[in-house]
Amino acid sequence: MMIIRTADRNSPGVLQFEKMGKIIISIDGLGEFEGENCIEKINIKDFVSSKGWVKIFGSVADFSCIVKVFEESDGLKFNYEVLFRGKDISKGRFRIIFNFLDVGKPRWLVPGIFYADNSFGKSIRRYPKYNPVEVDADNLVSNYWSFSSRRASIPAVFCWLENFMFAILTDVDFSHGESGIFFSGDLNDVKIGLIFPFSEEPASYIPYLNNRAIKNFLEIYPEEEINFSFRLFFSESDLHAYDRIIRKFYYELRENNKPSPWFLLDDGADISAFGLYRWHYIPEHRVIYETRGFDNVLSSNVNNADIRPHMHISWVSGIPYAFALMKYGYIKRNSNYLEAGRSVIDKVVSEGSTPSGILWSQWTLENGWTDGWNPKPGLTQARTLSEAILFLIRAYDFELKNGYEHMDWKGCILRNLNYAVEIQREDGNFGSYYNSKTGEVEIWEGCAGLMWISALCEWYKIYGDEKFKTSAIKGGEFYSKFVLDELIYGAPEDAFMVPTSEDTYNAVISYVLLYEITGEKKWLKLAEKSADLMMTFRFAHNLKFPENTILNLYGFKTVGGDIASPVNQHLHNYGLICVPEMLKLYKFTGDDYYLDRTIDNICFSLQFIARFDGDFNALRGMMPEQFYYVDWLRPSGTILTLSHSWCLGMVIYAFLSVIESEYRDLIFGKIKKYIKG
Repeated sequence: MMIIRTADRNSPGVLQFEKMGKIIISIDGLGEFEGENCIEKINIKDFVSSKGWVKIFGSVADFSCIVKVFEESDGLKFNYEVLFRGKDISKGRFRIIFNFLDVGKPRWLVPGIFYADNSFGKSIRRYPKYNPVEVDADNLVSNYWSFSSRRASIPAVFCWLENFMFAILTDVDFSHGESGIFFSGDLNDVKIGLIFPFSEEPASYIPYLNNRAIKNFLEIYPEEEINFSFRLFFSESDLHAYDRIIRKFYYELRENNKPSPWFLLDDGADISAFGLYRWHYIPEHRVIYETRGFDNVLSSNVNNADIRPHMHISWVSGIPYAFALMKYGYIKRNSNYLEAGRSVIDKVVSEGSTPSGILWSQWTLENGWTDGWNPKPGLTQARTLSEAILFLIRAYDFELKNGYEHMDWKGCILRNLNYAVEIQREDGNFGSYYNSKTGEVEIWEGCAGLMWISALCEWYKIYGDEKFKTSAIKGGEFYSKFVLDELIYGAPEDAFMVPTSEDTYNAVISYVLLYEITGEKKWLKLAEKSADLMMTFRFAHNLKFPENTILNLYGFKTVGGDIASPVNQHLHNYGLICVPEMLKLYKFTGDDYYLDRTIDNICFSLQFIARFDGDFNALRGMMPEQFYYVDWLRPSGTILTLSHSWCLGMVIYAFLSVIESEYRDLIFGKIKKYIKG
């Protein structure tokens, strides 16, 4: 770091930072104070230094400033102490903005909410996107963005330019409120920084406030001190460089950011199975309804309008959760659960085929078998279909090992796997959307087809058919470019061509299974990279919630929860789908990080499953899908008051995965310790 003091009152001085023999980033003065009517730089007056640290003295208007900078192995840590010496109340905010000298097209990462430019070709959802030239703030497209730091899973901004990666990381809270993160870039200027207190500009992520911009100011009283801190990280321009910083942040905070599950995993599975069967399974139709409202009085008053009488074949309902309930019924000798799960799978297999032979995406009470939530009618989405087949294989294999042969299940599996092999392009792409009637691939873009790799590998493990192994390997080669580019997108039907946490789950499952059937280290490395990318969506710390909100009153912990996607700003527990593969990844690598963060994810999911009628206004065994950790569709600290079948099914599936793992006792012991803690 080079410090150039102010030469006269018109120059604030400058801090410059060197990497690889050249100056790459700088800041005028020590930042700036933005009042209601002016912006003033914090002048650098003097400094003293010693080995490993430097103390810089500055001032602006009626403020004096001391900044302590500490050298770290991979960057610098800054502690700001700002004292207001004015006689009257002041109003304003502090902006610490760094300028890049190596200008080019930047690539951004704000973990959980912003990936590259956040715009992926045909993405049609409205959410913040970056464009250096074509600015349209009304449609949430801009060349600069600022967000509350609590919105990201890690309160940081990463920027890649041609020759290096730079990151800035702060605490969510500072002495006077909530911090903010900032980045901007046009054709001539690239910047990254922090704002105290936060702003959300040029628009916010908050639809219920019409996405209007938020600009906060402090009221500062005489002799009041403002304190905040942050860190800078530098490295070569490696797209995977974020991983070591996220790991560092996670382990530094871990002691004071522990999960707090409400019960043991076996108890959570027990009450989840009760809820899935009691509230979501409809024997009359042999389906698992996707949602049920918490309030049975409301349901009766609105003619059950708060119930979604639909069942996708997988994803938000269907075969994965029917399989979990069925298998749980075997273990617990509960014939109701067993027959319910089996009947749902029978219905999908016997009734759910399209004219092309693949499965329809969903069943609805009003329309029967039909398409899913796709960009246009008449399509079947590859991830929904391939995930259904993966879990149908697992259900078939489980039944077979218990003496039950389902030839119709087997026929459905082979028909759909053969379809995947037949439509697969020479380069390995399975496509993302299929014409339900003809089977023709209509949309090749994105990674929705990635999950076919898992299904093909799983069947190969049972029967050893080389055709399916060959197809899985081809698929692995094709989709590896997305993993290596740290951008996997297009998995869920409701986030068309958006990078999501669900994409990373699919990649983890697929590449772990590819490693299992081939033993080739390159697939293991891709599985590790997929898991690391997954952790950019996973909270490594706990947030505070507004006083007397439901998440505050119930002591909700965010650590271990995953942000759904940049377009869906809520936490969810879908990460449980890859618990078995994450435990295998831990076994194959010996990397404690994968085990620690998987246990966090399980513990996160053992909150807000209603323990009794009336618990958080739900009925026993109900569980919401969406936890609003930040203002989005609803205010921060609230939940969606609908029970979702897949959330309950995932808890059951996690339990089944853990009890079959060699790490069962270790995981159960950790969860028990967290409950006591």
